[in-house]
Amino acid sequence: MSAPTTEIPGYVAGTWQIDPVHSEVGYSLKHLGLARSRGRFLAFSGQVVTGESILDSSVTAEIDAASVSTGVTPRDEHIRTAEYFDVANHPKITFRSTGIRREGEDYFIDGELTWRGVTKPVSLTAEFNGVGPNPANDNATTLGVSAEATIARRDFGIGPEGNGFLGEKVKITLEIEAALQA
Repeated sequence: MSAPTTEIPGYVAGTWQIDPVHSEVGYSLKHLGLARSRGRFLAFSGQVVTGESILDSSVTAEIDAASVSTGVTPRDEHIRTAEYFDVANHPKITFRSTGIRREGEDYFIDGELTWRGVTKPVSLTAEFNGVGPNPANDNATTLGVSAEATIARRDFGIGPEGNGFLGEKVKITLEIEAALQA
């Protein structure tokens, strides 16, 4: 099942489960055009399937939209409403890769993001941080990836149109550790 490749040191083909304890899914956007307001999701899962070449790999992920946390309970409750994330009708945010490509030294994970029932193409700029044993997880072989993308919130129907309080662009940031499955 696992065969080495030379593109990334320690890289092996296989199926990897995202470790939510050692991973983070966050976002930020401008507030009042002055500073970034940040949030993260506390509940998510996903799988990475690596091929013989990293370019033959795939990623799927699911986020519990109600797990949004900004550190301010009233704000979190407001974000969950129909005006923003509409978690009552759209409890999950999903991502499914459609391809991985390399341009020079940069990697991109192209895929489809579905949020509030709207699916749009998204390209994540990815940095493969390495592969190694995780002593906190019985020395499981672990893959580390950092990725980010910028989306337009209104493309997904998030928040009111022309809102002077909220920036239109949302930066999504991912710090992912995934364990190789036996």
